[in-house]
Amino acid sequence: MYDTKQQKLILYAEGVLKGATYGFSFKQDTFMGGLKFTLQAWTGPLTGKEQPYQYSEGFQMHLPQSHFNSKSVLIVTENHPQGETVTINYTGFVGPDKAKANAKEAVAVPADVAVNVPAANSSQLNVLFKMPFNINANSNVPKMGSVDIQYDRTLLQLVTAGINDSDIVWTFNSLKTGDTQIVVTTYGGIAQFVMAKTYDVRIFVL
Repeated sequence: MYDTKQQKLILYAEGVLKGATYGFSFKQDTFMGGLKFTLQAWTGPLTGKEQPYQYSEGFQMHLPQSHFNSKSVLIVTENHPQGETVTINYTGFVGPDKAKANAKEAVAVPADVAVNVPAANSSQLNVLFKMPFNINANSNVPKMGSVDIQYDRTLLQLVTAGINDSDIVWTFNSLKTGDTQIVVTTYGGIAQFVMAKTYDVRIFVL
């Protein structure tokens, strides 16, 4: 379920396992084009008895996103090592289909009207065609945490990536004019949080 008011994706699992099993958690995996989580836990010592369990965990994130599938989550378990697709139920509004419809309506605005409506937790960048620009993210993440960046390789080319003081700096060049997005996601590792920052990029010529 996605709690629209709190901007939180809540995953829930229940079943029966061999005892003793404890320390359940959902680990978010890197997955292009969508969301993927692995349900994991600690086992032992084995008791030979079956143990029912229920577990839920929330992840702070902004959904729906236009750059990947926001309708479902791929969940990996022992019974489904390749992952099982689970539909996301949105609360408070109709979800990604409505967002997609709104986007189509926005495209219908006359060409001479400039429309800039940044999404929540996003930044608007206007960049010149074939001119390099930078995206920064704090490199200080919790233990076992990580930082990931996603972008459309048909519109943008990653030139360099490196560390400058306490920031990760990615330098991009544009391959075409148009609108696109760059998403920087910070995973908390042991801290178990996910924060995504979206950059709405408009590439134009003078």
